[in-house]
Amino acid sequence: MVAVPDYVSRNASRGLELLEFAGNGLRPKTVREARSMARGSVTAEKVRRMAAWFARHRVDLNSEKARAYVSGDSERPTPGQVAWLLWGGGLGGDKEDAWRWAERTRDRLIDDGELSKVAGSAVRRGRAFQYAVPKPPGPTTWGTGVVVEVFRSGEITRAGDTREATRSDPAVLLQVYAVNDDDSLSETDRQVLRLASELRPAGDISDRIDKEVSAQVRSRLEDLVEEHNAKYQSAAKRVTVRMLSAVFERGVGAYRNNPGSVRPNVRSAEQWAYARVNVFLQAVRTGRFPRTAFDTDLLPEGHPLSSKD
Repeated sequence: MVAVPDYVSRNASRGLELLEFAGNGLRPKTVREARSMARGSVTAEKVRRMAAWFARHRVDLNSEKARAYVSGDSERPTPGQVAWLLWGGGLGGDKEDAWRWAERTRDRLIDDGELSKVAGSAVRRGRAFQYAVPKPPGPTTWGTGVVVEVFRSGEITRAGDTREATRSDPAVLLQVYAVNDDDSLSETDRQVLRLASELRPAGDISDRIDKEVSAQVRSRLEDLVEEHNAKYQSAAKRVTVRMLSAVFERGVGAYRNNPGSVRPNVRSAEQWAYARVNVFLQAVRTGRFPRTAFDTDLLPEGHPLSSKD
């Protein structure tokens, strides 16, 4: 455990006192960690996450309502201010003190070997990492990405960047995820190339990923439903957008959580999910799967392979 400064402990205690004003997106884990912080200590991994979290959320303190609370014109803090306190940050002129402490302490823990840098062997497809986003003259912020591809030798050029990959320090292509207002993550159309040594572990982000399919994906699924149902009138072979969306989401989940099942030529979760949808539609049409059956609970009622009660 890492001892926190008194002001960080006091800020966390104040945040716990203001939980009634917290947003709906506040997670129980954040509250548990705030209680530990209020008692005077956090884990080394929490220090790492504090540095990244403050960098992402400092904009939450810039709203008119947030300024009104700080100035005393309002007695109601914003959910963003409550979250900032729970992570140990202050709301006045000291609002960045905890952030700076977390960055200094994180770097010291890495230098002392208590926090490890990302080892080349730890970089695998489907795992999440953070990458630096320099924003001079301001401080560096950190983006979040999921590994799409790993290169262990040669000069690699991808996503407008070039890196020299080695077995001990491979080049890593990351699918970028955007942080939403509620701290959930949504997949973007951007990718970045970094070396493993430039990354920091992001931990398990599966519970933060927005499971709703994008408008673009939904439009494509609607086209697939229309094309399929135009050819098949039987209720046992008709599909819906909701049905294909569920298949798609499960495909995304399989890509992230079971990367060993993904073929090497697949470059993204979306590509793997569309492939799953196409095989599902083939099974609806033909009554059989080319290999192992899946998502049989989503097949139309009356379909010979349906596992619906």
